[in-house]
Amino acid sequence: MAALSSRRTPGLQRLPYEIMAHIVKYLDIDEIFDLSLSCNHFQYLVREESFCKAIVTAKAFYTVEAREAERSGEYSRALRRVAKRHQALSQASPYVLGIVGLADSYQYIHGVLCYIVESRPRRWLRILDLHGSAGCELVIDIPTLIREAVPRAAKSRKYKFRVLYHANGITSCLFSFALPDTENWLLVFKAEEQRIVAKVQLESTAKIFVRNNKDYLYFGTHSEEGADGFRKWVLTGFRIKDSFWFPRKIHLTTLVGYDIGSTVYFEIIDDYFYGLSNRTDFEIRETNWTSYYHCFRFPLSDPDPKKIQLMEKNYSWRRQHAEGPIDDRWGFLKLERDQASGRLHIIESRKEWLTGQSGSRRSYYITKVVFDSDLEVSEEENTDTELSTADGSTSTSTGTSTSITTGTSTTGTTTVTTNTNGRLSINPIGHLDKPAIKSSRVRAEENVHQGDESSVDLLFTRSQTHLRAYEPCCSTFMDLVDDPSITSSSSRRLRLRTGYRKRNPIHIPILCPGIFGKLSYELSHETSKVNEENQQPYQPNKIYFWPPEQKPSHQNPFLDKVYEILNPPGYLGCVEASSDERSIVYATGGNADGLKALVYISFDPAARLVGILREECILGERAAGDGYNPEASTGGITQRLRDYAAEDKGKQKVIGGHPRWALPLYVSDTPLTSMYTILPPHGGGRSWAWSEKAMYRDLTGKNFTFAC
Repeated sequence: MAALSSRRTPGLQRLPYEIMAHIVKYLDIDEIFDLSLSCNHFQYLVREESFCKAIVTAKAFYTVEAREAERSGEYSRALRRVAKRHQALSQASPYVLGIVGLADSYQYIHGVLCYIVESRPRRWLRILDLHGSAGCELVIDIPTLIREAVPRAAKSRKYKFRVLYHANGITSCLFSFALPDTENWLLVFKAEEQRIVAKVQLESTAKIFVRNNKDYLYFGTHSEEGADGFRKWVLTGFRIKDSFWFPRKIHLTTLVGYDIGSTVYFEIIDDYFYGLSNRTDFEIRETNWTSYYHCFRFPLSDPDPKKIQLMEKNYSWRRQHAEGPIDDRWGFLKLERDQASGRLHIIESRKEWLTGQSGSRRSYYITKVVFDSDLEVSEEENTDTELSTADGSTSTSTGTSTSITTGTSTTGTTTVTTNTNGRLSINPIGHLDKPAIKSSRVRAEENVHQGDESSVDLLFTRSQTHLRAYEPCCSTFMDLVDDPSITSSSSRRLRLRTGYRKRNPIHIPILCPGIFGKLSYELSHETSKVNEENQQPYQPNKIYFWPPEQKPSHQNPFLDKVYEILNPPGYLGCVEASSDERSIVYATGGNADGLKALVYISFDPAARLVGILREECILGERAAGDGYNPEASTGGITQRLRDYAAEDKGKQKVIGGHPRWALPLYVSDTPLTSMYTILPPHGGGRSWAWSEKAMYRDLTGKNFTFAC
């Protein structure tokens, strides 16, 4: 009997499948993945298809992985892929690194790289789908395209051509030439079909931008002169199906701001065009003021000013002037879709000198986007306000839960939280002698991620920080910084730097009081004791750098190759970087010919490049501080990469020396067999688009994967 007792299945492993399914509902994907790593018994959490389908549908329905799983039925792979991507982002441990091209200019949009090579007399635009791990790319002969689109421009030998946008296989470019007067044209085409979708001569190109889906295209310029002397935005719409330009333009007379990505933001999401600004007035106020976001949308099919919906002020509060000044150089602004609910959020980064603090701090703010027509959203769900009541208690509405602070006791104040799904949790939040909060607008803690303090910015100035991003899917901020080594402080050394926060376990709600009985009481009792010492809902930021430092005592030759790709010799000029939720592309250079090296970093474990070389894992290095002990760390992501990348396993290769790489010489316009099916030119004429193997395939030994 003793032998049987010693082999008894422990703890949670005895719970029925149905109970585990109920528990998993209260965990996020990363926690589910961690639970699956605890023992072999729980591997079904990330391997069993029907179980994983329910998880992905509930917690990651609006991700690329979920859309692919709908087609393939491989929901377990989608779940593992999402979890690995989150961990790779938060812990600065990418899966793929490579140089994917040499170019004069580039745009990286929705996972597609559009770059121009002006190797005169040839000028080519090349389009490479990096998210799709394409081995071939579309090549557009720019002079031939121009002659077909604007025939009289063929007489002009000097012109400018740049990519504005690419989505759904549709590319928009700005073409300018002088013969003798300057003309500016917007060219819209589908290279795969060799079809010019639209062309229009522009009255102005000031701050021009383009957004489109498969059915509609809108472009805007900051060109309308207002009666107050300030320039305003104006939008023009186009219906792709029947090549119809909407006759009425939309004049955004109340939208303040002109720097896209910093003070204004535009995007097409679902069937709406969205616009966003973090500015209130055209003129700078010297007196006290309250700032609100200006967010609007209108249906793509009907750009009628009467159909414009505005986000009301009770939802769009941003900040109070009395909070302190802002350094606008560090800020960015965007709209982001929540991967679980699909709800839109405003993401803003601000560097502020907050009242009462001697230094500045970078913080990341999240605000739900709510319009009157969103009937499923209640007022309690979407305000971050705290109001003092007559009896001294407070009523708080924060994000997706409503908290009511009720009375006091000898142990302190107690918060009873009722979530929108009906769950209850009880957490002590303070003591009797803690001063009461006065009536004011406050932010929910989950909607504010405190980032770097001014002491960090002294190490990495704005000129040394080439990329600033925030990924709410894993509560991670990410920078691309110039961090020269101690041994060679004069040379540039680009590194990734990430910081992510994790909720303190003491703030996780009790799951099922009615089911677990005594366990619930014990958890709440333990929580009460711990909370008296620590009331912070989130742990301190965990900072990671990648690649890690080269240790003098243990030299890693391959680590030098990684640094060489990140900082290509001969291409150490200015850096231009772009990113999304799964990858980074930046251009650095150029060399004597003006070409820039395009460096690609991917956090997607499914990312591949043709001919990629498998190498040892290069994981992010945890920065010292916050009580972190490198010797005691188990390197959780190391185990994840080794244990759950079975589909990625392969033999490591030792890479020897490689010759200096240069621009490939293409001598033939003959299309190669590829994923693209190029149709004959629309309306006849000379072919101006074809497919070729991707340029990166000729840059030998410059692309690596770190998947085990």
